[in-house]
Amino acid sequence: MRILITGAGSNIGKGMTARLRAAGHDIVTSDLNRLPDSETFKNLPFVQCDLQAGFGLERAVAGCDLLLHLPAWHGIHWGQKTEVDYWRLNIDGTFFALQAAKEAGVKRVVFLSSTAWYGHYDKYGFTKRIGEELCEYHRRNHGMRYVAVRPNDLTPWGNDWVNRYGSRLLYGGVDREDVLDCIERSVAYLEAPLAEGSEAENVVVHAVRHDPYTEEQLADWENDPQAGLERIYPGSSALAQKYGISLQRKPSVSRADEGAGIIGFKATRHFGVFLEELRRIDAEGGEATVRAVTCSY
Repeated sequence: MRILITGAGSNIGKGMTARLRAAGHDIVTSDLNRLPDSETFKNLPFVQCDLQAGFGLERAVAGCDLLLHLPAWHGIHWGQKTEVDYWRLNIDGTFFALQAAKEAGVKRVVFLSSTAWYGHYDKYGFTKRIGEELCEYHRRNHGMRYVAVRPNDLTPWGNDWVNRYGSRLLYGGVDREDVLDCIERSVAYLEAPLAEGSEAENVVVHAVRHDPYTEEQLADWENDPQAGLERIYPGSSALAQKYGISLQRKPSVSRADEGAGIIGFKATRHFGVFLEELRRIDAEGGEATVRAVTCSY
């Protein structure tokens, strides 16, 4: 397919450009600013677009089969961006992108939403709720099929791999690669043609981790977190103590939803996977090597 990626220079945009390109898709990139000179974007067509005003979108989406729409101000921008900023990019930008897709005859859309959708009366969640409604409007009125992907707490973790990444996997965080997997599966799902006479469908997928433990296994966690950890991950208590992994709060439990089943997505990275990697790095290089691990994105 020929795919337009709006916000191609973003964290998710870079990852999806590389993945979809490797999968053999014909990629068109767009962003407000020129993209970095890297292998990810080498020899790819680029159309500079200002989504907040809709400029450039018609040229970018011409001839495309699918729109992957990523741009937004997120929760991490809360203190720097105003309600007006959120509205202009997250709502106006989404509307203009969908309208341009409609005019170009594009009938397939993957929209990057967020579990902030549930906090729909804060300035971020509100815009994601409206963004999904815009997708639904274009489905009902213009026959667009779409998948809305809702990641939860996808945050670059800087140079604190143990707690900003590892511990976060106990408390709602999701691995970036799982989010990329979910978006890639969404694209693949929409690549399949609709059955003749079928109505354009909408799918909502929560891009969250799939935890291997249950609520019952977390009973009395707050009274003895180390014992709780040992109950679920035998032999890991000493490692957690060595690296000061934050365990005081009771972990959350995340599970795949119906939408994930529809598109064939299941997250494969969770706290247990992190512990295995931590144990391996610790055994091979010691604490200094562990502390030197930095975020790749």
